[in-house]
Amino acid sequence: MPEICDLEVFKDNLKKVYKNKKLEKVVIGKDTKIKSSEKEFNDSISEKTLKDISRHAKELYFNFGENDVVSMHLMLHGQLSMPDDVPEKFIIAFIFEGVKPLVLSDYQKVANVTLNPKENNVVDALSKEMTAEWLEGQLQKKKAAIKTVLTDPKVIGGIGNAYVDEILWEARIAPDSVAMHIPKRQVHQLAKVITTVIHDSIKKIKETHPDIISGEIRDFMAVHNHKRKTSPTGEEILTKQVGGKTTYYTNEQVKY
Repeated sequence: MPEICDLEVFKDNLKKVYKNKKLEKVVIGKDTKIKSSEKEFNDSISEKTLKDISRHAKELYFNFGENDVVSMHLMLHGQLSMPDDVPEKFIIAFIFEGVKPLVLSDYQKVANVTLNPKENNVVDALSKEMTAEWLEGQLQKKKAAIKTVLTDPKVIGGIGNAYVDEILWEARIAPDSVAMHIPKRQVHQLAKVITTVIHDSIKKIKETHPDIISGEIRDFMAVHNHKRKTSPTGEEILTKQVGGKTTYYTNEQVKY
């Protein structure tokens, strides 16, 4: 599933192509799980100009102005593309003037697109609200493993299975540490590491895949990387299940 870093790059690249372009129409594929009808989409946003594209948590938001917004969650296998023509199988297609259509596909048909969604109030991992003090307050309440807490979309938005492993390795905190037992000093360091790892990863993705609008780039990762046997510090990379998720870590990480 694309996470915060992937989606930040997708967002920037989509803006380069579609921002300030006029939407001709929306086409919805067969047997999708989109709640709004094709007519409802077109009555709301067709013939309007795309004002901006933003991201919050793991969703992309397409703002057509006047409170007309479309949110998109790619889920596990959603793929964005800009084909010459709309393919036979797809979830939804946005047909703009003067550029190739923007098409969302998903062979599982679970990628989610919502017209005028409810506001998502979760604190985003890159927001100003995600401070060391805020994170400390969240973790003080949690008896779950820190990995489980950081990937809970009701606690913090945008971080998934891959990036949480990178963050916890960089912070040298074991993924199965009890969240409320992590010392204040380490929590404050963790808050800094979250921001640093995300920004560094966005930079690396843009350097190697500057035009990407779909997929997951993981080959640069320090520990969450099946191609690597050791971390950048030379420690053996180990795996285990934490909260039902395959977790990459090293013995450098302290368990609290």
